[in-house]
Amino acid sequence: MLFHILIIAVFSLLLIFALIFADHRAPDTAKQFLLEKSHIETGAANLVTAIYLGYRAFDTLGETIVLISSVTGVVFLMGSRE
Repeated sequence: MLFHILIIAVFSLLLIFALIFADHRAPDTAKQFLLEKSHIETGAANLVTAIYLGYRAFDTLGETIVLISSVTGVVFLMGSRE
């Protein structure tokens, strides 16, 4: 138990250190890229649509497949009790 607490404390300190002293230039670069090029690359009317359907389409498709599979599994397991 003490070992687990020690591991959690070490990783928590590493995370806090990384958040405090990390260089935060990357999100600004990504933001500028999306603002300038997203409508050209995806053809979407607004930024949210460009990110959701243009850049994250495969991720969204994967999430949809997992959701449909889990719902199908629950319906199969609960089934009708005749």
